[in-house]
Amino acid sequence: MSTRPSRSTAIGTLLCSALLQAGCGGGGGTESRVPTTVVVTPASVSFTAIGQARQLSATVTDQDGATIASPTLVWASSNTAVATVTTAGLVSAAGNGAARITATAGSATASAELSVAQTPAQIQRVSGDQQTGTVAQALPQPLIVQVNDANSVPVPGAAVTYVAPSDAATLDIATAATGADGRAATTLTVLATGAIQVTAGVTGTSLATTFSETGTSPFTIELRFLTTPTPAQSQAFTAAQRRWQGLIVGDIADVGLNAAAGTCGADSPDIQQLVDDVLILVTLEPIDDAGGVLGAAAPCYVRSTSMLTVMGTMRFDTADLALLENVGLLQAVVVHEMGHVLGFGTLWPSLGVLADPSLSGGTDPHFTGPQALAAFDAAGGGTYTGAKVPVETTGGAGTADAHWRESVLDTELMTGFVQQGVNPLSRISVASLADLGYSMNLQGADPYTLAPALKAFGRGRSFELANDRLHLPVRVVNEHGQVLRVIAP
Repeated sequence: MSTRPSRSTAIGTLLCSALLQAGCGGGGGTESRVPTTVVVTPASVSFTAIGQARQLSATVTDQDGATIASPTLVWASSNTAVATVTTAGLVSAAGNGAARITATAGSATASAELSVAQTPAQIQRVSGDQQTGTVAQALPQPLIVQVNDANSVPVPGAAVTYVAPSDAATLDIATAATGADGRAATTLTVLATGAIQVTAGVTGTSLATTFSETGTSPFTIELRFLTTPTPAQSQAFTAAQRRWQGLIVGDIADVGLNAAAGTCGADSPDIQQLVDDVLILVTLEPIDDAGGVLGAAAPCYVRSTSMLTVMGTMRFDTADLALLENVGLLQAVVVHEMGHVLGFGTLWPSLGVLADPSLSGGTDPHFTGPQALAAFDAAGGGTYTGAKVPVETTGGAGTADAHWRESVLDTELMTGFVQQGVNPLSRISVASLADLGYSMNLQGADPYTLAPALKAFGRGRSFELANDRLHLPVRVVNEHGQVLRVIAP
């Protein structure tokens, strides 16, 4: 026999099923907590290196504004190429750019703005250091650096500036941007012999590194001091030696020199040696009072095949050396006198490149070498109406016919004067030695432009190189050092 429930009991059961969360059968109920608001901290993040990380946190509150203690969160990045985020909210920089990091709880969401901009923190040499290169040629390896951030990750797009001494080298690119590998490169062309330092630095920062290179030349100048220079004087002579070795880039025939004492200046010793390529005797001695002859020079032995110098001499007045050092002109004067030993102004008559010499009654002496003439025109002498290249007419036998004309070429180093400031050894002078038969690095010449109208302005103290061409017998020798003939002074 079954017992059917009463109508009131059945209705109560249905209500309990429909209204479970309201509590039935006399039990109490709790309202569900719905995530309503999410706040992400911090609201923005900036990274300066790839791989940097930052923990984000999210606070979730419900519909009543109460904090939910352990909410279920979903973290996401809008651009995983820029930043990634873990399920726990740890965000990491992956690449340069911007991204939005989002935290979601239920239907509530919030985000933090994120940016990654790599900042250079390191610069390192990759290749090209410690090379040896020949003057007038590019080094075989480019000078490559790599710029990294604080985590040693390459930084693209960083500007790297290379700086080299202008008298020793040129760079094909002075400022280069790093590529995707963080690397920048330039190529260095050697202009001088000896040590060359090139600095590579990240523009706008103090980050820098240094490349140490060495320049060599097929042309060798040997200096033999007959009196002892001071360290500062020795440095000036070495710098002048490097200057000319950086300009003359072709080897010339060796000579087994046999020179008797006194044949290259009164104090010259007996010389028995193989000369490659030029030997210069240097004497520091009293010549006259201060302000007179600063120095004097000439070749005394030349090759029979080319008439180019084997050995010469340079003399400098000890009464003037300290002053020249103090005004910064000693090196310039030594370069000038060394040019005379090599043949500038001294071998012109023998090689037939001096026309209308003033000391023989001429009125407009000029150098006729075609390469020097072309350089003169290119420097602004195209409109010059006199004979080219104009040579000095004043100063007597030690100055006239052996220098560029001061009234035209002014500050050029191979006139009969030097001035405080810049005394460029121009392409005109360098090309004139090419006209004598040397292989020259014309690119190594100093910048120079003829500017007669500006001569009187911006000029420092001037020093006359009076009587600086020595008139010595020049002995013409064969490769074995045998004297074939003597050219009278």
